Amino acid sequence: MWPDVESLIKELEQIDGIQSLSKGRFFLSPGLAPTFQVYMASMFENQYKLLARSENKVQEVIVEATLGKEDMKSAILNCTNRVE
Repeated sequence: MWPDVESLIKELEQIDGIQSLSKGRFFLSPGLAPTFQVYMASMFENQYKLLARSENKVQEVIVEATLGKEDMKSAILNCTNRVE
């Protein structure tokens, strides 16, 4: 894993409503992301799957939270801005 993902996880751990974080799959993408990016890929009950991308690396981050979808998006945006 690379430092941006570690920083993202540390930032997310500080947010009220986030109960647990775990790393999912790591894989290489054929497409290149020019900067560190985080996408909310899916949601099931209180679990969100985030995809952190940089260059051709992709790391899944599974987040268990009591936050609603909009609050989770906001938390991701705030954390990503602090990581960059």
